[in-house]
Amino acid sequence: MKLLLVEDDAKLGAVVQKLLTLENFQTDWAQDGKEALEFVRDNRLNAYDVIILDWMLPEISGIEICRILRDKAKYNYQGGIIFVTAKDSTEDCINGLNAGADDYIVKPFQTGELIARVNAVSRRKTKPFIDDVYTKGALTLNNTQNTLSYQGKELALSRKEFNLFRLLFINNGQVLPRATIFDKVWPDKLDTGPASLDSHIYMLRKKLKDFAPNIKIKLIKNIGYVMEISRND
Repeated sequence: MKLLLVEDDAKLGAVVQKLLTLENFQTDWAQDGKEALEFVRDNRLNAYDVIILDWMLPEISGIEICRILRDKAKYNYQGGIIFVTAKDSTEDCINGLNAGADDYIVKPFQTGELIARVNAVSRRKTKPFIDDVYTKGALTLNNTQNTLSYQGKELALSRKEFNLFRLLFINNGQVLPRATIFDKVWPDKLDTGPASLDSHIYMLRKKLKDFAPNIKIKLIKNIGYVMEISRND
């Protein structure tokens, strides 16, 4: 996997680059926003899978770099972006996702957590396209009608509920951070927050209880949610 680390702290950047390289990631290191954009421009034919982007950078902030990279008229970068930041408020998280990030990690962090997030973002970015009607096992998802079909039964969901179910279903067995769910299910960033997400999870669980009891959505404290499917179908 090919990574770009954007970190202006020379000591931290050198350590993180070395650790990522030891994990067999091909890792370039940019020490400011301008250099980061040059790296991305020069590697368009062999693009980075994930960019690890420091929030606080000299001259051009990480937020602005993220917006530039996602701008279709400029770089149109389609890979993963993970913010590394000392900011940990919900508002800061939402601002980062609004700018186009896929995930964020708060300083100080453990190397294992960073590697896990890099792998998770990379997997999500390479998920196959889901057709309008998608069947896996005994379950069928209809993306145009927002319905699930299972063992002869049909369940109609709201669009947000359906998108939430689909995201968890495609990534079943994988813990999805709240920030990732916000970004994928609420792209307009309206009505987004912990209470809204928890409310939608509650309603989804309630509807699934009798419809498909082998499908469970579990809370992973302080991280997010994971869907677990028992093999009784």
